[in-house]
Amino acid sequence: MTALHIASFIVRARPEIADIVAARIAQQPGSEVHAVEAGKIIVVVEAASERALADHMEDLRHQPDVLMVSLVFHQVDESMEAQMEPT
Repeated sequence: MTALHIASFIVRARPEIADIVAARIAQQPGSEVHAVEAGKIIVVVEAASERALADHMEDLRHQPDVLMVSLVFHQVDESMEAQMEPT
């Protein structure tokens, strides 16, 4: 059984290069950039497990020009189990 894990992060970068960092993040599978303002980048990530989310967060932390990554929200959507399993 698989549930869908959804998380949002605030990624901090220097304001003058935040758009470049956001574009790079947006290219990562499972990542969506929702806003960029004053060096803050709002990112939503979907993954199959908590471990995958933690790995994604760690990957973000190690990207060039990323100053900080903070988890803001995490939800497990177990209703996806019925949709993902064959009937």
